[in-house]
Amino acid sequence: MLTEDVFRSRTLTVDGTAVTYYDSQDTKGRDEMLVLVHGTSGSTRAHFGFLYPILAAKQRVVSVDWAQPEGLAGPLELDHLVRQVTAVVGHVRTGQKVVLLGYSLGAVVTAVVAARHPELVNRLILVSGWIKTDLQQILRNDVYRALRALPDDSALREYNTFCAFGGPFLAGKTLADMQPGMDAAQFTDFGDLQMDLNRRIDIRSEAEEIRVPTLITGGTHDQMVPFRHQKDLFGAIADSRLAEIPTGHAVVFERPSELSHHIQVFMDDPSRHPTGTAIPVPAP
Repeated sequence: MLTEDVFRSRTLTVDGTAVTYYDSQDTKGRDEMLVLVHGTSGSTRAHFGFLYPILAAKQRVVSVDWAQPEGLAGPLELDHLVRQVTAVVGHVRTGQKVVLLGYSLGAVVTAVVAARHPELVNRLILVSGWIKTDLQQILRNDVYRALRALPDDSALREYNTFCAFGGPFLAGKTLADMQPGMDAAQFTDFGDLQMDLNRRIDIRSEAEEIRVPTLITGGTHDQMVPFRHQKDLFGAIADSRLAEIPTGHAVVFERPSELSHHIQVFMDDPSRHPTGTAIPVPAP
């Protein structure tokens, strides 16, 4: 759970839209700031409820909740979200470059920010992101859209859970175990716009322009963004290292401690794993 001593909300107007961000404000004596960006239909509370306080115990952490652009008449574009994140980073940083972390669609957004604004980003952490949408993702997206159109969203909640969590994780759970999470899922018009955007992702050219040290992590059992996409990012980003976690797409829920371990090691000692390294799985 997020606690109020690190969870302080602020608002910044970007392109006429009020964007909320959260700032732990405590620097812990470190120069670097870690900026988090959530994924599709998410938020700081929804996707980083476990990670935020853990990471804020060692450094200043800022987390961005993007917002539907004011007066949006057409489809949501990647540039809309990139501008929101870029504006918040430029607003909160204190002269130093930041470490930028994105999860899922947030990883796509932060990769583009790092490519276009190297003056803002010192290092990059991509969690369960992807470089180009493929047919498997489009087919899953098609099923999502069909279920979203139904008057009863119970099937959509079950489908989302099935896709988000890894098979080994679900095998050890009951439907009653997963029901609170399914009930908490929110489906909104802005979420629908993000799902449409997910169908059109292609950041191959931007990924090849990233020059900052990058940590790429993904889940062995990820059905939403299969691990091959992490390998594509690993091959495209010059200064990158790759960590595989035995989890589904919902790594922030399944294995937040293991994910936070990889993140904190990269924060504390970015040169520990050289460029091109496939990071060994930590011993249990």
